[in-house]
Amino acid sequence: MKILLVDDDKNLRLGIKLSLESEGFEVTAADTYEMALRLINEERGFEAYVLDIKLNANLTGIELYQKVRALNDQTPVIFISSGASLSEVAEGMRLGAFDFLEKPFAPDKLIATLKNVQEISSLKEKLAFYNQTLLKDSDIIIGQSKAFQEVLNAVSQAAPTQSTILITGESGTGKELVAKRICALSKRSTKPFIKVNCSSIPENLIESELFGYEKGAFTGAISTKKGYFELAHQGTIFLDEIGDMNLSAQAKVLRALQEQEIQKLGSEKIIKVNVRVIAATNKDLQKGVAEGWFREDLFYRLNVFPIKTPALRQRKEDIAKLAQYFLETFIQENSMPKKIIDNKLYDRLKEYDWPGNIRELKNIMERIAITGKQRLVESDFLNLGFLEKSHTKTNSRKSVNGFEDYGHFSLKSFKEDMEKRFIIESLKKHQGNIAACAVQLEIERTHLHKKIKQYQIQKREYLT
Repeated sequence: MKILLVDDDKNLRLGIKLSLESEGFEVTAADTYEMALRLINEERGFEAYVLDIKLNANLTGIELYQKVRALNDQTPVIFISSGASLSEVAEGMRLGAFDFLEKPFAPDKLIATLKNVQEISSLKEKLAFYNQTLLKDSDIIIGQSKAFQEVLNAVSQAAPTQSTILITGESGTGKELVAKRICALSKRSTKPFIKVNCSSIPENLIESELFGYEKGAFTGAISTKKGYFELAHQGTIFLDEIGDMNLSAQAKVLRALQEQEIQKLGSEKIIKVNVRVIAATNKDLQKGVAEGWFREDLFYRLNVFPIKTPALRQRKEDIAKLAQYFLETFIQENSMPKKIIDNKLYDRLKEYDWPGNIRELKNIMERIAITGKQRLVESDFLNLGFLEKSHTKTNSRKSVNGFEDYGHFSLKSFKEDMEKRFIIESLKKHQGNIAACAVQLEIERTHLHKKIKQYQIQKREYLT
């Protein structure tokens, strides 16, 4: 946390600076208001100002505070002083100062106050971000197909309740967007919406991230931290990719669901939380229960109200509107000239099977918007390296002299198609083990990861 300290007492200034820096704060010190204003204008990025309300100067701390606010700077201010009048203190607090400390004060008191500033600022930022994201995304659910209307009907039924919801579906089908819509239509819409991507948190950290920890609970725990469940109190927590959560964390999530209580690492204190849980996964959790990598009791606790998001190939009548929306959004965000989608391109988009679902369609439309001219045509799609025939139709190709009929392929497309197939077969052989697969293919793991990403190879293509 970056602090600006303003005090004309050299010894006190040095003492405060050393005390704060010993606790990990980054402190910049100034002895005049003029110097402080220069630092504020030049450096910026301060997260709190600690100001002596009365210096031996023409400008008062209150006036400096007013100048800072005039710059639309909302950085929290803590006033310190030994000679301020009650009216000055009252005026500072009226203007919105975070706190006032009377000199002399123990360094620990200022440190505790700054940590409160830090925690409140963090919570405000999280809440603003999540609510902003929620409001932005809740307006872009697009789809008139029967398959997607069934999802929207389920959302409207589940949203007003307090029930736990499990959203399943392939990667890229909009599970997070559905979760946000549920929250936006619920009684918790003005409360925090905390998203947790369970697959992106290392196994050894997931419990501390979900439930928090006390100072000294483990090496590196230099202060107490709230977990995601505590941050989501009275709101909604979205546990994305919950199928990737380890069994130990699953047990604690189950307890949080059943008892509405959590326990931080390194603490014996029980904390009550009021949180609605929405979980999502692209894995078969029932299979996970049978194979032992997912708890049966947690599965039934989560699966109170199941919602399945359809793959894009199951709602192809929505592709045209989605493509148009993604194109218009990208053009607007990048201040590009208006572009039109040719009907033949729409037909080609509908023929393709979209293994990456809506996420893949969004990425493709952005690429076509960049590479295409004013009218986006069929060849703009094919020039990106996609096969002329859809995935569904390629399954029915006839064999010619031991090869499939690649008559409509360019040499580049043929090479890419064969390379993708070879990688998938290798991944199948090694049961998804990237390291073993890379050894067989005689390439670096990082290069293999790039190829998997390039060809948008999904786990369902090589793991059964």
